[in-house]
Amino acid sequence: MGRPKGLLVLDGVPLLRAHVDAFRAAGLPVTVVLGNAALEHFRTLPSGVRVVFNFRWKCTDMAHSAALALEGAGDVLLTPVDVPPARPETLARLLAAPGPAIPTWNGQPGHPIRLCAPHPDVADGGRVPRLEDRVAGATRVPVDDPDCVRNLNRPEEWAAWLASRGVR
Repeated sequence: MGRPKGLLVLDGVPLLRAHVDAFRAAGLPVTVVLGNAALEHFRTLPSGVRVVFNFRWKCTDMAHSAALALEGAGDVLLTPVDVPPARPETLARLLAAPGPAIPTWNGQPGHPIRLCAPHPDVADGGRVPRLEDRVAGATRVPVDDPDCVRNLNRPEEWAAWLASRGVR
């Protein structure tokens, strides 16, 4: 992508901030895990966001970052930064689901995912649970949101998604 994905600009704000704003608009508290380009990402965040630093980001993976965010948390919605921000109706459907839940569009699983407490503790030195293990048995929640299954990992995916929104 040429720069950290969370710093890509969407509607005048960094993508990370767009995710935070979407969750806050749904009345949710927000925790952000920062690793790569932590200071630059941190500067985009509004006050009141809980920030956790993954100082080992170079030698860990997304499951480790997720586990750091989940420590001490109750029920949560979890999303990576390299997907489109969730639509309000998608968040509402997930929050209304009983227990762990995954949004689906045309049968494909998407993001964000809903996880329910308790969450295994990373600090105990045990194996960090994979996200696939965390959502085993989760309710599949059909949503009218094709963006929930998009990945924005490559420049052409980012450009195609912006074009689908009418942005050039």
